Formats: sequence, C-alpha cells, structure tokens
Amino acid sequence: MEKFIPKPYKLYNKIQNYDWGTKNDKAVIPALLNIKPEKDVPYAELWIGAHPKAPGEIEINGSREKLYEAINKYSDEILGSYVINKFGKTFPFLLKVLSAARALSIQLHPNKEQAVKLHAADPVNYPDDNHKPEIAIALDSLTAVAGFRPVGEISDNLDKYPELFSFTDAGFEEKYVAAGEAEKKELLKQLYASIMKGSSDAELLKKVIDSILEKVSSLDDMSTGEFQFVKQFGLYSYDVGLLSFFFYNIVELKPMQAIFTGAGIPHAYIEGNIIECMANSDNVVRAGLTGKFKDVNTLLDIMKFGFSKFDIINESQADDEVVFKTDAKEFEITAFTKKAGDTKTLASGSRPFVILLTGGKIKAEWNISGSAGSEEFIKGESFLVPASLGEIKISCTESTQFYLVQIP
Repeated sequence: MEKFIPKPYKLYNKIQNYDWGTKNDKAVIPALLNIKPEKDVPYAELWIGAHPKAPGEIEINGSREKLYEAINKYSDEILGSYVINKFGKTFPFLLKVLSAARALSIQLHPNKEQAVKLHAADPVNYPDDNHKPEIAIALDSLTAVAGFRPVGEISDNLDKYPELFSFTDAGFEEKYVAAGEAEKKELLKQLYASIMKGSSDAELLKKVIDSILEKVSSLDDMSTGEFQFVKQFGLYSYDVGLLSFFFYNIVELKPMQAIFTGAGIPHAYIEGNIIECMANSDNVVRAGLTGKFKDVNTLLDIMKFGFSKFDIINESQADDEVVFKTDAKEFEITAFTKKAGDTKTLASGSRPFVILLTGGKIKAEWNISGSAGSEEFIKGESFLVPASLGEIKISCTESTQFYLVQIP
C-alpha cells in the first residue's frame, strides 16, 4: 500500500437529480459548480461525504477512488484515533447542498437504537443502521415545516376546519373542545394518529381535503399554512401530508439562519436552497407529500410531539463567523464570510474536517514535518483535511464564503 500524504484533498462529489430539484436557469447547484445545467433536468442535492449511496471521491497518489474506500485503506491517517474510537472506521457526517423547487416528503428520522432495529427488519426501506440528526442552513431562503405547533394554534385551526375531526370516533371533537391544555396534548396525539391511519380511506380523505379547499379558496387573506395547503394540493393532489400544514410549525428562514431536527421530529423542506448536514445516514420515515413508501406505524411509534414554536438558530444573522451549535455528536458547522486579504488558521484537533466554498476563492497552505504545500480552491469546490494534517492556513484572495464542517 502506498504512503498516505497528509494534505488537503479535493473532493469530487455526486449530484442527485430528484424530481423536486430546481431546473434550468433556476438550478442552484450547477451555478454553484460552474457547470451548465442540462435542459429540464432537476438538480436536487449535492452529496459531500462517504455514504455508499452517492460517495464522494478523492485522488490519492494519482488514482481516483471512493472516499469510503480510501478510509478503509488509510483510516488512521484520514479519521484519526478519536473518530475511530467514537464512530468506528466510517466518516461520521454527510454534507449536502439542497435545492428544492417544491416540497420534499414530510418525514422524520429514527434514533440510533431505532435505526438498528429498522435496518435489521427492513433493509430495503431503511438502508443503514444509523440515526440522522440534521441541520438546514438557508443559503438564500427556506420555507419549511418543523415540529408540532403550540396547542393554541392547532386548536384555532381545528375551529376553522373541524373536518379534521372526521377521522375520529363520535364524540371526540366535543371531548377535545372541553379539555384543558394538558389533556388536549394527549388528544392531539390521538387525532393525528387517527388522521394518518384513516387516510387509507381514500374517499374520506378526498372529502375532507375538498371541504377544506372550498373554505380556503374563498379567503381574501390566507395564512402561510393555508397557502401551502392550496399550493401543495396542486402538486400532490389528495395526499394526507396536506393536512399537516394545520398541525406543524411553518418556518421561514433568511440567509444564514438554520433549524436543527433531531430524532422523531417531523419536518419537510418546502422550497429554498440550503446547506444541510447530518449524521452519515439515509434513513427516512415518511408522513406525506410523497409517492414513496410511507410507514405509518413506525412513524407514529417514534414521532415526538413538541407543541411549541420551533427554534431558529442564529436569529440575528450577525458576524463573519457563525458557529451553528446543535446536539449532534457527528458534526458542527461554522459559516465564514470573509473579505479579500483575510486569513484564518484552522486546526484539525486530530480529526478530519471538510470545507465547502459557496463563493470566492481561497488559498490553503500547510506545513507538516518540514513538508510545505499550498493549493487554491474556488467557488463550488470542497476539500477534505485529514486528521493527520495538524492545521492549514486559509487566505482569501477575494470576498469569500465557505462552510467548515468538523467533528466536535
């Protein structure tokens, strides 16, 4: 086996062409990568990492190979002992650029213990045994749903659209109206479960959606949830996910604002362009706005009902270095917005990290054991700094934006 040279390694990444991605002159990913989009081809996600579904590649000693294959060969040099001891000989996180022209499926993700069980029981629909905590950072804007609204907001929607009680037994609506807030929370869990299970009755689901559509269409001023209900009906027709707009928080992010979704939190990205990072997994339990496999029993078993406003990270949008703090053990993201001439020294801490440039140009310099080197990277490029390279110095040759993903 050839010797591994500690230095920054440019990553060659995979594009995912899911049908909800942006197209043509609105395609953000080709613009980022400085390539011409193919006509009418959706550009949904750019995967930056070692997940076997769409692994990145690096060039080592003149030979291009998949990142996970390189990690298998040079795990000590790339990952370092801290990461190997904590996560095994696998790359802990998956970084993405996501560009949504329309809604992704409403979904949630299992925790680690649940993921192990789901993968063992159904490896087709749950392709790995890892959990998937994730962060979404708006590049320009993001409209999303995330977590259950406060009880009062849901109750207001139920007052306007009592059709939502159609999936429950007789007397349930009266019981809910008379209940206090604590009891309402338990009843809302039952109501949501009844809707998800009852949606298999296509005739009933159609009747409820048609009734709500008629009411919403007569409004002079729609709420964001009502607007999305109508808009997504035009795309997904009689899908149970439409009803979630009356239960979930509607979140609208500005640039450099973010949301973090841990295990069991229902969410969906409706429209926008984001930097997304997650534990290295592709496990998804879907709740609606999709033609893909929906696992209602698993969904209800692992779903968390917060009944509160959803937290926005970096609400102030300030500073030229923003650290997005979350509960994730696999990743931490820092966003840098630098001027021409700015420099920054980044230490690896004996752990690998990845940098993605979303604008500008940088020069990376390093010196290890007397062996010095430098390389330039431009907008759209990303690179891996292995654990065995102690530090690099970044120099911005023009106004530059980049994201650093490291392991806390």
